[in-house]
Amino acid sequence: MSGSHSLSSSRGGVVTMPVMPGELRSSGPDREVAAPGDRLTDPGWLVHGDPELVLAGLDGAAGQEEVLAAAVYRTSGHVHRDAGARVRRQVLALDAARYGNRGLARDIAQVAIRQEMDDPWVVQWATGSDLDSRLRYALPVPAKVSVLATVVEGRGLAVAGCEDGTLHAWDLATGGRLGQPVSAHTGAVEALATAVVDGRPLAVTTGFDRTARVWDLARGEPVGTCSAGDDSWVKSLAAGLVEGRPVVVGACVDDVVRVWDLATLSPHSEPLTIRTGFVSALATAVLDGRPVAVTSHSRELGATDPITGEETVRVWDLVTGREFGAQGDGPDDPPVFADLAYDRTLEGVGDGDGEAGHCVSPDLNARAHFLVTDPASECPLAVSANAYEVHIWNLATREQVGEPVAASFVETAAVTVLHDRPATLVAYAHGPVEVWDLSTLRRLRPPLKGHEAAVRGAATSVVNRRHLAVTGGADRSVRVWDLDGEGATGSRLTCHAGSVTGVTTAVVDGSCVIVTGGSDTRVRIWDLGGKGQLGEPLTGHTNAVRLLTAGTVDGRPALLTRDDQYKSVRIWDLTTREELHGRSTSEYTSSFIEFFAAVDDRFVGVTGEGRVWDLTASQWIGVQPRQRGALALETLEGRSVLLTSLRAEGVHLWDLATGELLAPPLTGHTSEIRAGATGTLDGRPVVVAGGDRTVWTWDASTGRQIGAYAFPSRIRGLTLALDGRLVVGFGADMAVLTHRR
Repeated sequence: MSGSHSLSSSRGGVVTMPVMPGELRSSGPDREVAAPGDRLTDPGWLVHGDPELVLAGLDGAAGQEEVLAAAVYRTSGHVHRDAGARVRRQVLALDAARYGNRGLARDIAQVAIRQEMDDPWVVQWATGSDLDSRLRYALPVPAKVSVLATVVEGRGLAVAGCEDGTLHAWDLATGGRLGQPVSAHTGAVEALATAVVDGRPLAVTTGFDRTARVWDLARGEPVGTCSAGDDSWVKSLAAGLVEGRPVVVGACVDDVVRVWDLATLSPHSEPLTIRTGFVSALATAVLDGRPVAVTSHSRELGATDPITGEETVRVWDLVTGREFGAQGDGPDDPPVFADLAYDRTLEGVGDGDGEAGHCVSPDLNARAHFLVTDPASECPLAVSANAYEVHIWNLATREQVGEPVAASFVETAAVTVLHDRPATLVAYAHGPVEVWDLSTLRRLRPPLKGHEAAVRGAATSVVNRRHLAVTGGADRSVRVWDLDGEGATGSRLTCHAGSVTGVTTAVVDGSCVIVTGGSDTRVRIWDLGGKGQLGEPLTGHTNAVRLLTAGTVDGRPALLTRDDQYKSVRIWDLTTREELHGRSTSEYTSSFIEFFAAVDDRFVGVTGEGRVWDLTASQWIGVQPRQRGALALETLEGRSVLLTSLRAEGVHLWDLATGELLAPPLTGHTSEIRAGATGTLDGRPVVVAGGDRTVWTWDASTGRQIGAYAFPSRIRGLTLALDGRLVVGFGADMAVLTHRR
């Protein structure tokens, strides 16, 4: 293995980063792709074409229409890879509508396909608040991502460790999976480091089972272990090069840092041991030409340091095992980056060859984290963060760069060099991933949008001369972003600043409207025909609005809203937008209430067992159904009907007045159902229900399934409007579907 500087770091349930020699960091040979010609504007090819060939051809997009089509296809590329033509048609049409191109959505929906059952729905319009044209691949995994790393071996790999103990790897150039998933540990993968040994990409993992294992990523096979002895185990990992040889560094629970040579690893090999004391965070770097480990030490030990104000930061020579020089022993002239405003013309500078490897230690709690770049990039910087602020440090001088940046709930971060500028990715517990210019502490790019939950890991790489960011999240996905791309493609409707957390429909002044609640605490009213938001949002809640119910109260169209902390319940007159009344009582705010509904001109609350509480009379009404898992209380053909679904038992319809079943169980779904509604379609009663990423439709009279529509994100809510249109909240967006005729 040829030598160059390389870095990696990890702590506990943290993410780790790349470990790559210089020649392996290069873009490698250009990927051979099929020239798309005019096919990117051919809806039939997008629907029926081999997904691998289509994805390979997207980089050849030219012109506004092709670039838009490429962005539409990439948005849900993870769905297209494994889906049939019917699902691809549905999702492509939906994503085209999310980008605001209804013409393309219509053309895709009209593509003929062979199927036993035609789609009952076609998308009319959708919001696209969580779209980002810089997304290259969304790679699904079976559980939340707990740790993430990249390793550049030719084309580059993304490696993810999950909470179910599995390890996954993908080719960054194609998005294709490398090998098969590995069952690395019996519990969550807690730490991860990557390296290349004799041309083989390796991963080192630790878990709650107290083992540190080494895996061949291409073959999916174990190749060794890193033993800390009988009385200790490894809690965090980092990787690097020592005298040209790949090593993995582990912080152990016995207050010792151990260094294993991966090329000579054997059951009898003795690691270099460094007695550091308790280590709360670990990273690797090269300072003054020497490979070093950087450790952070808990404030419980009474240690303080100017770098964090709370913890001691120490640097250790990985060759000798001794603590690396005191402050002032670094290079005489540490690198200085110009404080320049970001200039788009810089994007054309350089071809990406020889770009630095990067490392990151992105776990965050009350203690500091340290993110280190390869000194070959002339950027020996570290990023530390706690629950309140982020600090930038020059490791060579051990001095802070600029003032601390206020930030809350930072989950992960990564450091890189982006077009000759030091940059960092910063991901929060809520919200998108930001890209900062470290020389100015300003945003270098628009935030990366798309994850539905907290981002747990971040990494960077250069592949095929493109600067890529890799993120892994609690939404069970790994996403690859092109940092050289623009932040938006095409026009599209906007929505809430955060996720859509509730959705319902209502009739106001004779017109059908959509009412949505969001994690931004706002309630918004939309024209059901797609003309956009109507008026200003309703405000007053201080937490995400989870439950919304529209009905008629005292002869007026009214809306009941409740936040997700069960503390704030508000009732609004939808005509005047004035708050009618609200109270914070156990009947309204009880956590036993799963949802609200309107029955006979009054609001009621429904528990998960299907019991119905009249909020006006303060008493139970109706008959409790003989199945738990209440989904909705609807009016169907003049009756008040309770919809229930429990695991795989199907959807049941119960008469609220008698407690009797009104139809055979509605079956055919393959995942747990979380939302349901009833209505009328072509004069016949229907039931719609959503679970995971699919909405199913049944004929309520016969129990026969008459259709299904696939979505790229989790279904968060749905409802049928009086005019027969279906409104679905999914991910951070919503869509309106109309009946296909």
